[in-house]
Amino acid sequence: MLPKIGIRNFKSSYLVAFALLFNAFSWYFFCNLIINNISEALNEGSLESLSLQLTYSVSIIVSAVLASFSLTNTHKKRFFLLWILAGVLSSSTSALLSDSPLGIKLAVAVFMGSSLGVGMPTVLTYFTELTPAQNRGKMSGIVFFATVISAISFIMVFQGLNLAVNATALAVWRGWSLIVLNLVPEQLTTSEGFSRNKRVYTSFLNRTFLLYFATWFMFTLVSGFGANIVVFYGGEYRDRFKLTEPAVAAFSGLISGIFCDWIGRKRVITFGFVSLGLAYAILGLAPEIWFSWLFFYLADGIALGILWVTLVAVLWGEISYHHVPKSYAIGEVPYFLTGIVSSILAPFTALIPRTSAFSLAAFFLFVAVIPLMYVPETLPEKSIKERELKIYVDKAKKIKQKYA
Repeated sequence: MLPKIGIRNFKSSYLVAFALLFNAFSWYFFCNLIINNISEALNEGSLESLSLQLTYSVSIIVSAVLASFSLTNTHKKRFFLLWILAGVLSSSTSALLSDSPLGIKLAVAVFMGSSLGVGMPTVLTYFTELTPAQNRGKMSGIVFFATVISAISFIMVFQGLNLAVNATALAVWRGWSLIVLNLVPEQLTTSEGFSRNKRVYTSFLNRTFLLYFATWFMFTLVSGFGANIVVFYGGEYRDRFKLTEPAVAAFSGLISGIFCDWIGRKRVITFGFVSLGLAYAILGLAPEIWFSWLFFYLADGIALGILWVTLVAVLWGEISYHHVPKSYAIGEVPYFLTGIVSSILAPFTALIPRTSAFSLAAFFLFVAVIPLMYVPETLPEKSIKERELKIYVDKAKKIKQKYA
């Protein structure tokens, strides 16, 4: 029986959760693209360029963590309104990033990052509360697919236009989610699956959280380091296969979302790490063969889709039932930390031989799988058994019809 959640029907809750999360993450990708473009214009690798990128990423992390600990009893609808309006305003100020002193650029980067980070724990918690566990992966996959497609469209339409046009487009894009707020109820009643969750921890920094976080953090280090060696040693192939990775990632997010609702989060995450580790291992063995690079971008796209759906949108809300905003804020740190790690490790890329670099990345990815051996599955066992029973009943019906 579906719960009454104060909106017209249950499907409306999916629309609200999807729209708010999709708008927030797609807006993040657009802002990140503008920050990267400005950084490249400041001579990529320079102190100014590094400062701008670090300031943007750090402001997201710090504001998210602080907000998760301080904004615990906020009125969600009013908070979402102020959060979106802040995003619209910060989008408008991004026009100042072109011909302003470095101090102004850094202030704008802080404003843009904070206006995103302060609301991410709350909107992810809202998404978790509205979507039942057995559909949460699928909904996250749809969000990721739509986000990637919109990011590609934004690049195709606005790449090369002046910053004022991009800033206007950013503000309009962030602003359309205000329409969705009309569907947000004044008082939220959570989904049945969330309210009946039996996995209750006294602290969000529990053993399960720490093991999953260790795996996720290890991926961040490898991803930041790997991004540099891929660009350094495979620039030619990167230009050739540049659309392969995001296209595969978009569909991987859709498919992995379905599978993590069927077979569980843990198995899907493990497959993502192993597939990417195998891709790095193959590059280490045959970096001069073009097929190795194609296989790498295919595997990297698959892993990105899997890990975004599971370790960004789904997992943290299922680990710490009474501390969901804090869990999301800390759990999202590695995701926004990847760019920082990549920027810091960039000067050391050329010091490591090509074969050793890829082999090292593969080794640490396989090591990252070890903590997954000791973590429990977060998808309720009841949901997995219900899926298996449904499949068994459907097969039995087909056999009966065949021999009837």
